[in-house]
Amino acid sequence: MRESQSTLGRSSSAFASVLTRRRLSLLVILGVVTWAALIALFGGSAALDAIASANGWWLLAALLVHYVSFGVRGLRWRRLLRMAGYRLSYGYATSLLIAGWFVSALLPARAGDLLRVGVLRLEDPRRAAVPVGVGLGSIVSERTLDILAILALGAGFGWSVLHTQAPSWVTVSYVAALALLVGLAVVILAAPTLLDWLRTWSQRFLWQKALNFVQQVVGSLRLLAGRPRVAALVFVESLFIWLSDAMVLWFVIRSLGGDLPFAHAAFVALTVDVLAAAPITPGGVGQIDVAYVALFALTPMVGAAFNVGAAVLLVRFITYWSFLLFSGGVAALAGFGEVIRRLRSEEPTAFTGVDAGASLAVHPSSDASS
Repeated sequence: MRESQSTLGRSSSAFASVLTRRRLSLLVILGVVTWAALIALFGGSAALDAIASANGWWLLAALLVHYVSFGVRGLRWRRLLRMAGYRLSYGYATSLLIAGWFVSALLPARAGDLLRVGVLRLEDPRRAAVPVGVGLGSIVSERTLDILAILALGAGFGWSVLHTQAPSWVTVSYVAALALLVGLAVVILAAPTLLDWLRTWSQRFLWQKALNFVQQVVGSLRLLAGRPRVAALVFVESLFIWLSDAMVLWFVIRSLGGDLPFAHAAFVALTVDVLAAAPITPGGVGQIDVAYVALFALTPMVGAAFNVGAAVLLVRFITYWSFLLFSGGVAALAGFGEVIRRLRSEEPTAFTGVDAGASLAVHPSSDASS
């Protein structure tokens, strides 16, 4: 009992290092300014009245869809790691993914992804340590699938809604995301030849170790190409994950009495996802809200009583603010605060988890396609 209390105490202390007063203050200020601006711009008391009178059943449906999508995210990530030969329980993989989202919501540059990589490579008697290159490769695979799904869905719904009338800033956003995807594909295809050539430059230990690390990452990405069944399955999961954003927005609109076709709601939600791919503020606070308002201007709402500000506030409450509390609770209860403490206390080492003598530390399992 004392040991568990001690662990919980250390866990809370570790999370306190992430939830610094300055960081929380910045987040709260951004949130308050955003909420105040949206309420003021969209009628003040009218926006608040719209929120108060929203249909609770539609909001509950939106909440459930959003939370279920994270369950699917955990399933997809577990499948990607299993394909590389590393078996994680569904509960552990999903709780670690949610803990990563929690950290990314508070820190810049998607720091939660680095947390996931760092936790995976820690030694644990219950599971094999995952090399950094393999863990990073699984997350890059996630991002690649995300971009592919968003582009496919967003472009399809956008065409059905706007046809050739899309504003230039929307078109540029989609083209930039497509260019990023194409560039990644070219790098993956050319990587083996390029790495073999770079190995001839020097036989120094650190140089070869760095190349081994890159080869691990690329090897994890190339695994999907050789597993068409798994590739199709994780792509379908990715489509559901991002369609859930569209469903959340559509349910919120319905709760406020708005009558917007699902295709229009999907276009708005998915284009916001494209614009938020590189969050400028913690959790995209303010950035995502402004994107929603700008895109709603392209999709006139049927229903005079509909309030755009109320819709944006409710969507963000469901997808960010409520999930921030939920993910923090999951991370703390799962003991990841203690893991963060371990990571912070360790001495940094270059390319930790990479076997310098191995050309590729990826071990396909016999049932990887399951």
